[in-house]
Amino acid sequence: MAGKLYDVVVIGSGAGGGTLSARLAHLGADILVLEGGPKIDTRTDFNTHALPFQFPSRHIPIMKPGKPGFDGERSRGLGGKTQLWNAVALRFSERDFKGHQHDGAGQDWPFGYSEMAPYYDRIEREVGVCGNYDHLEDLPDGIFLPPVPLKCTDRAIQDGARTLGIPVIHVRKATLSRPTAARPACHFCGNCMSGCDVVAKYNSLDVHMTPALKTGKLTLQSNSIVYELAVSEEARVSEVRYFDRETRAQNVARGKVVVVACACAQSVALLLMSKSSRFPAGLANSSGELGKNFIPHINAGFEAFLTDFIGKPSTNDEGFLDHAYVPSFIHAKKRDYARSFGIQFNYQNHRSVGWAKNVKGMGKSYKEAIKARYPAYLTFTPYQEMLPNSDSYIDLDPKATDEYGLPRARRHWKLSEGDMRLYNDMKKWCCAILEASKAEIVNRDPAPMTNHEIGGCRMGTDPKTSVVNQYCRAHDVPNLYVVDASVFPSSSEKNPTLTIMALATRTADHIAGQLQKGDA
Repeated sequence: MAGKLYDVVVIGSGAGGGTLSARLAHLGADILVLEGGPKIDTRTDFNTHALPFQFPSRHIPIMKPGKPGFDGERSRGLGGKTQLWNAVALRFSERDFKGHQHDGAGQDWPFGYSEMAPYYDRIEREVGVCGNYDHLEDLPDGIFLPPVPLKCTDRAIQDGARTLGIPVIHVRKATLSRPTAARPACHFCGNCMSGCDVVAKYNSLDVHMTPALKTGKLTLQSNSIVYELAVSEEARVSEVRYFDRETRAQNVARGKVVVVACACAQSVALLLMSKSSRFPAGLANSSGELGKNFIPHINAGFEAFLTDFIGKPSTNDEGFLDHAYVPSFIHAKKRDYARSFGIQFNYQNHRSVGWAKNVKGMGKSYKEAIKARYPAYLTFTPYQEMLPNSDSYIDLDPKATDEYGLPRARRHWKLSEGDMRLYNDMKKWCCAILEASKAEIVNRDPAPMTNHEIGGCRMGTDPKTSVVNQYCRAHDVPNLYVVDASVFPSSSEKNPTLTIMALATRTADHIAGQLQKGDA
């Protein structure tokens, strides 16, 4: 392998790496993708339709017995987390890209919505996103397949929220509501976050990379865990060093361009591990900003029962999970904090009924109480944008290593006073919506929780305050790119995946242009 010089070596095969590698292959570049996990057969390897009683622990494992994959951060599988995501696909707005201009806080992206819009268009056409045209300033419409119908419980939340002047819209997901020539429409059969065995839900392996294999320009190499990027005297990545996940045999790969797309914390960790005399604090870290500006989404989870549905007949609404969404509405209101939040709800998997442990009763009465509340159960989870601060960062654990002997990535985060004001207001609005919807709140997270990981390898135009430029190219290392949510200067309250994919496509076009000019 070390003898061949590829045009591009891509580390990771998820939303960033899978999208970028397929685009580059179609543009004629010779691509090698190194994935730490095994090859995944989407149609046979997941426990998509499993039930809790089939397992001694009542816990459904992700992979079927004897199928490796998704057992750790460095060994997931081809397709990465797109195999298991919930497929919520939301465009960022101009306010998200230029938040500092709007709110006077945080960090602006080096470009605005108009630059990203064509790439959102391309991705939505390729992957298939269902949704409604809602004409919201802060949540731009896209190119949509028809939305899926709202559930009856969604309508209850919608009616309650309407009394407060709060919109509830159809969710936007990269899941087909109408079949294409290559993929069927969703038939609402299982838990989307346990894999989709018909590929109605997008994953990068089946939708992007597998078709790109037909170009003859794409090589997918699984079970290859990258642990170091070596640099030359010219400050270029000269070798990608990795070992086989199963045999531990070591090897190297070489590319004119190297793209790191491992997912946020692991991409930062790989760069931090790649120390040298030229970069003693981590690769491409002359600014000292690598690992800083970690801005994960902040959640405040609620569990509730919609009282009007207690005792109603159960219906089979297992598949697709959430059908509705509460978009950002607070940004237009007077407030004493920056940024906003959105709410995902009703995405519970009814195969998991941990809430039943808290229902009182014994024997027949207990069973009746569970059956009565089953159709009324609701999860309600707001997602808050967090602003960067000096107490929130990613580093390497100096003591703990993983099963491969590599240092673990550590996440440190702390909310500022402004973040906490937003968090507390977010909780109040959630309680108000639930109460207006005649919901009985039975559980709420006692403290802020983190969700989507974002930041740590900030994009910007100033090499002193950022790690990569507006094309995700490292300021310090001209043939190194990073393409995942770690490069986001700000996070928005919206799910990051669609923006990762659009950004990966934009970066792929830039790399292809550089290769054609001989400047890569």
